[in-house]
Parts: sequence; C-alpha cells; structure tokens
Amino acid sequence: MLTLLLLLWSALLSRPALGQPLPESRDVPPARCLLPPDEGPCRARLPSFYYDRHLQSCRLFFFGGCQGNDNNFETSEDCEQECGWIPRVPKICRLEVDGAEFGEHQEQYFFNLSSMACEKFVFGGGHGNRNRFPDAAMCKNFCAPVKIPPFCYSPQDEGPCSANVTRYYFNWKSKICEPFTYTGCGGNENNFVSLTDCAHVCVKALKKKLRKMPRLSFAKKMKTYKKLP
Repeated sequence: MLTLLLLLWSALLSRPALGQPLPESRDVPPARCLLPPDEGPCRARLPSFYYDRHLQSCRLFFFGGCQGNDNNFETSEDCEQECGWIPRVPKICRLEVDGAEFGEHQEQYFFNLSSMACEKFVFGGGHGNRNRFPDAAMCKNFCAPVKIPPFCYSPQDEGPCSANVTRYYFNWKSKICEPFTYTGCGGNENNFVSLTDCAHVCVKALKKKLRKMPRLSFAKKMKTYKKLP
C-alpha cells in the first residue's frame, strides 16, 4: 500500500500539469539553426551537418576542424533533433530583411524567421527582396505558420516507473501518432490515452498548417501595390 502511494505521489510531482509551460519552449527556432554554414579556417574536412534556413532541411558540409559556429552537428540526426521541427514557411519568408538605404523610405513588414512573427521595418527603396509586405495582415496571411502545440514535438518518454500501459505520442519525424509503452509516471505531455486524442491535438494542427498555402490573390495584391507611386 505504501509503495502504491509513493508511486502515485511520484507521478503527480513528475508529470507536467495541464497548461504548464514546458522547460524548453519550441515557439521560435534556436538561434544556432539560423546561422550560415561556417567551415572555419582549418583544413580537416570533417563530414558534418548544418541546418539550411533557405532549404529548411539539414545538409552535409565539411567542417575544417576549428572555429566555425554553432550551426554544426556531428550527425544528421542531431541536426534534425535540434532544428528539424522548425515550422515550414514559404521560400520568400525565409529571406533575411533587406532594407536598402536609398530612395524614399516606406514603413513595411517582413517575416522574421528568428521570432516567427511579422515585424515592421523601414524600406529605403531599390530592389531589396520579396520578403516585404505593405501591411502586417498580408505578411501574416502569407507567412505566419499555423501553430502546433509545442509538446507535440517532445520525444517519446516512457517515464521511470514499471507499469506497462499502451499510450500514444506524436512522432514529428513520421508526422503520425504512434503507440508506445508508458510506465505509469513521469514522462512528458506528448502522451495520449487514445490514438484519436493524439490525432485530434497534433495531427489536426499539422493538417491545418499544410493546408495553409500561399494564395494566388497575394500575387495580384503585390502587383497592384508595386504600381503605386
């Protein structure tokens, strides 16, 4: 009886409460994932991986063996674990802001991949790039990803106890809900009693995100905007 009470108490202490933020929030990308690849000045040519913000995938490169930067992983799995969950956005939304400083200044908006939000900047004319919008609403409509609950990206966690309970978790690599054996305490919030519950929370949000594609009306609006003086 005492052992059972201790197990229950451990479960209450270890399991995150509903609505309680996770220790590692995945609302915004880690800064290291957005750095450009840097081979460094040495010549070792060590096979390594970096996250390419423009292709939105982990890519092979050859690290020289010294210096470089933090966007450098020994394996593709390490890179995917750290950066692969970053929400996909249209190509132009991945570009860094380009506010050329000449000509008539205009307040516009760009999508900041670092904050996953549309932000105001002053555009100085010239060519710039396509990551600029006349207003915040158009920027959000085109670029802002549909949010998936952060815990859907948490890895499978059986917990430290000894029970054998079938539960379900969302596997962000395969993009489906899969069964696993839960030990009865601890773990994380990516833990559902039924396949339906898992699909309703994580897969449904993913489908909404995939359906959110750039609209043809955007191109028409941008053409109209460019014709304005």
